Amino acid sequence: MKKLLLFLLLSLIVILFFPISNLIGLQGHNNPIPVVSGRSDNFVRVSQILQNKCVDCHSPDMTRMPIYSNLPIAKQLIAKDIKEAGARLILSKKFYSGEENITPLMLARLESVTQNGSMPPTQYLLMHWMDNLTADEKQSMLNWITEERTKLPWSQDAIDTLKGEPVQPLPLKVNLDQDKVALGDKLFHDHLLSGDNTLNCASCHDLTRGGTDQSKVATGIRGQQGSINSPTVYNAMYNITQFWDGRAKDLQEQAAGPVANPMEMGAKWDDVVEKLKQVSEYQKDFAKLYPEQGLTKTAVTDAIAVFEQSLVTPNARLDQYLRGKQDALTVDEKQGYELFKTNCASCHSGPALGGLSFEKMGVKQDYFTLRGDSLTEADNGRFNVTKQEKDRHFFKVPVLRNIELTFPYFHDGSVDNLTDAVRIMGKIQVGKNFTNNEIGKIVAFLKTLTGEYKGKPLTHLTTEDIK
Repeated sequence: MKKLLLFLLLSLIVILFFPISNLIGLQGHNNPIPVVSGRSDNFVRVSQILQNKCVDCHSPDMTRMPIYSNLPIAKQLIAKDIKEAGARLILSKKFYSGEENITPLMLARLESVTQNGSMPPTQYLLMHWMDNLTADEKQSMLNWITEERTKLPWSQDAIDTLKGEPVQPLPLKVNLDQDKVALGDKLFHDHLLSGDNTLNCASCHDLTRGGTDQSKVATGIRGQQGSINSPTVYNAMYNITQFWDGRAKDLQEQAAGPVANPMEMGAKWDDVVEKLKQVSEYQKDFAKLYPEQGLTKTAVTDAIAVFEQSLVTPNARLDQYLRGKQDALTVDEKQGYELFKTNCASCHSGPALGGLSFEKMGVKQDYFTLRGDSLTEADNGRFNVTKQEKDRHFFKVPVLRNIELTFPYFHDGSVDNLTDAVRIMGKIQVGKNFTNNEIGKIVAFLKTLTGEYKGKPLTHLTTEDIK
């Protein structure tokens, strides 16, 4: 509060002693605003809006500091704003000049701040009162975002009026080498991958339990308890990286990790390969599908990764709605969807409704204080991989597909029901105390995300169905 009062006093001094042209003028504006060509009229308008009102904090390519930027207090406040802005959204010159397309995640974030009016922030507008977005500018932004989403391959299965939604339907079919899928399926369910032949991948990623073990933390070899909740393997192909902390760059790297982890499957890869070589069927399959390398760790993990790419769960009721079946959702579910888009879609977007970014657990309120337990190493999240303080308590956003089956929730498995999960996320991530009615509608919507595997709803999937 003291800093804000000092900033207001500084603002008054600047207004009184500096000509208005200098007050709103920019220093170091040596980079001319690029000319946009070959793009739609919507993009040209949005490019100008972003360059005029957003790049000062969000672009590393532009150096346009106000005349008072080196004065005491203002300098620190401006530096803080730029740091926070850059952590959330980078608008490079290549983007607003039209050289590169914006990512779906950035579209979701721009849509969120445009709709809720949180950008530009109030403190910024105290000194840049002309930079607030007008109603016409907001509509131009939203029109352009819709236009961009209609171009995404993800949106092609949606009806025309819903191609601009922040979430997209999962494809009904994924084109993969079915022989490798079948091989990966056998390996995924084979106990030979564990050190004592008691566990397989499905032990923690049971396909009849939403691709999880529905336990707080994973149970490894000899009954050892892990330190973190097992994320679902369904729709994991849409994740930017794998694991809560993103330590595996892709599904193949992820498949290699648990096998050799002494707390999980507790094996050595050389031993696993030797055991698999004793099975003539595996020898035959790998000779056929991986003729250049045969049965190796690389080939085994590749086959498992291909199988995991096949674990897409389409035809949820939301998918049916996006494809044009308007009665696929009830009135309450549609209202829950609107609440979800307003409050959650800036992180939970795309076909899997998540998996596209790392976000801090506790943006508006300290989650770990609310939880009450002592901090663990797993609570550090992304920090454990990067060792950068800015990544502490950041986690890969979980996908929300089949969320009614993937309990308990959060990286620590601390919440066992959707109602409490929504209530907590409202408080710590968006700073809202949702009413019971709002929570009920959001939960109702989340239950429309349960899809099918091999043509059968996951809620009715049995062991026999996946054999």
